[in-house]
Amino acid sequence: MFTRAFYSFTKTMFRVFFRLYNRLEIHGLGNIPAGTAMIVASNHASYIDPPLIGGVFPGRLRYLAKESLFRAPILGFFIRILGAVPVTREDSQKAGVVMKMLLGFLKNHESVLLFPEGSRTPDGRIKPLEAGAAFLAVRAGVPLLPVYVGGSFRSWPRGQALPRPSKLTVTVSPPIYPDEGIENEKARRASLQKALEEALLAMEEASDCTSA
Repeated sequence: MFTRAFYSFTKTMFRVFFRLYNRLEIHGLGNIPAGTAMIVASNHASYIDPPLIGGVFPGRLRYLAKESLFRAPILGFFIRILGAVPVTREDSQKAGVVMKMLLGFLKNHESVLLFPEGSRTPDGRIKPLEAGAAFLAVRAGVPLLPVYVGGSFRSWPRGQALPRPSKLTVTVSPPIYPDEGIENEKARRASLQKALEEALLAMEEASDCTSA
């Protein structure tokens, strides 16, 4: 199913849709490092976020999505093209299964999209981050790329049937690399986790100031 031509078409289709329907603005694409696998770590407020980031990111991203999303014929088809991998509720509750799958992508030099909050925020604000993104980055020796999606909560919050044409922004912050100067792995993960949280919160604050 995956071909470069159809993948490029799908990405272009999503970008055009979001630009026309949501007046999408993209900032900081120059911060994406070239020639390396990475973990794209984004805030998560809406079902819009995965296809939006997948359409904006210059390379193919692999990410896990609920199996139920693939039952929608059109949505399931296109998110699979963009790199989504179905995961059952049972598998999602087994951290070892999920981590092994994601590490496999990274070791295969594929970049991964993660939402460190774990689930969609109920109010549009960033929730406390879980430790999985920093753990994977340290274990795989890859950078974290902080990404902030603005406006997706207003466009398609929980419980709403269809997205509104609210303005969307995607902002990419400079990559954060595991600090090799910290010998203790647990401390290295904690340092990376803190840096990621600070980057996401700073972009959230800047987005609020811009929209005010």
